[in-house]
Amino acid sequence: MVAMEGAVGAWAWWLGLLFGAVPLLCLALWHSTDTWHCAVFALRYRGRGSNDIRRRLPPGHMGLPFLGETLSLLWYFKLACRRDDFIGAKKSAYGSAVGMYRTHLFGSPSIIACSPAANKFVLQSAECFGIKYPVPELIGTMSVANMNGASHARLRGFILAAINRPSSIHTIATVVQPRVVAALRDWADMGTIVAAKEIKKIIN
Repeated sequence: MVAMEGAVGAWAWWLGLLFGAVPLLCLALWHSTDTWHCAVFALRYRGRGSNDIRRRLPPGHMGLPFLGETLSLLWYFKLACRRDDFIGAKKSAYGSAVGMYRTHLFGSPSIIACSPAANKFVLQSAECFGIKYPVPELIGTMSVANMNGASHARLRGFILAAINRPSSIHTIATVVQPRVVAALRDWADMGTIVAAKEIKKIIN
């Protein structure tokens, strides 16, 4: 009888641990990264910024420690092939009017901007948002894609000035137009095409 009571007590202890402590531990683990980054942000940017505007993080969640939401992103993009659903899940959880969501992807805290206004601000604020390839040597360290700030704006200005001249446009059209017209005729005969493959043929 005593042995049976001891066995029941042991089972009760393990069941209590399984259904009590383990879920709490998982919950703490799930919120630890988000809590840490929010605390660091609050300490670093405490007070108000310029124009007396309070700094706030966008809504979202940082996911698991180290991994963040990388596994979720890979699931939507690679396995489920439902790329829009990753952003859709953010919109459903935090509202579609925000247009910006915090997350943690590939080992780095990230902000996902998915509204036209937010994307326009990012793309037109080169001094605030630098864009750089992981391996700059692949496309050249002095490429316009690897330059930021004033140097990027200056080089982009040179490129646009060269392209937007009437003589340049005429030269480009003379070279490109015959290839595009020929491709359109071929596509009309083919019926159904794979756009990515056909565009590569034109470019090459």
